[in-house]
Amino acid sequence: MRFRFCWDVDCPDWLLAEIATLSKLSSVKLRLLAGSVAKSIYEASLNYDVVTKLSNDAKWSEDGAQAAVAAVRWVLKSAAGAAVTPSVLDSELQQLGLPKEHAAALTRVYGDHLPRLTHHLHQTSLKEGGEVQWQCRVAGVGVGANMEPVVELGLEQAGGSTKVVLTPTQLHALVHELSEARQLMDAVH
Repeated sequence: MRFRFCWDVDCPDWLLAEIATLSKLSSVKLRLLAGSVAKSIYEASLNYDVVTKLSNDAKWSEDGAQAAVAAVRWVLKSAAGAAVTPSVLDSELQQLGLPKEHAAALTRVYGDHLPRLTHHLHQTSLKEGGEVQWQCRVAGVGVGANMEPVVELGLEQAGGSTKVVLTPTQLHALVHELSEARQLMDAVH
């Protein structure tokens, strides 16, 4: 099933697992967690006191707490990036198994923070224009006694730099997906 907040593709399996984890919190605590996570997206600092308190209440391990934060962050950023309305997000989260009260809590936070999330995503996205420098190099990464090849792609723009490290399989998948995206964009024009 395709979900608009997932950019019209299937929901990732890891997110489905985390939705079950988030369901273990009360809706009020999920709203507190989501509020802290939302602010951390555009203010760049997460209130770990809130996360620690909620982790202890939910009896999550440190890894479990980090996974829950990652899930909430992914939902908020993905929905904002896909320009999903709060009502659509609410409906889709319920379809994925998040209880109605929990979906409403997360959606309320999303709606409250949507303008700032959208602004932040717009400011931190790659933009056309200006001088952009690409770099690419093949490197090796030690895995046990073997050396595995990886490709390092780098992009430098006035706003900063981005580096991506890919295995050969990931690089082929990226090229394939970018080719498909280009074909879809060409079909639209």
